[in-house]
Amino acid sequence: MSLNVSIIELLAEVVNLNIRVLIVNLDSQLVVLQLNGRYSIRNPQILRLYLCVLLLERNFDSIKYQHIPRRLNMLTDALANHVLDKSLCNL
Repeated sequence: MSLNVSIIELLAEVVNLNIRVLIVNLDSQLVVLQLNGRYSIRNPQILRLYLCVLLLERNFDSIKYQHIPRRLNMLTDALANHVLDKSLCNL
């Protein structure tokens, strides 16, 4: 798994809610390492998504990405699905 559009949609939704401090729990350690700048991104498509994330991050006073193992991530999955469903309804 690597950086995908759902993170961008999540951040955009949170920006619309005027939330300034955010902790994002993700079950992909690779994505967390990419978003935290620990792993470089060479794939041009993923890099484009990462640059979108960086632009959205400017709207926050603080943002933290942390890895949560999938088995412990059920609530986060449910919340992310809710946000995605809401975004799809607004298209």
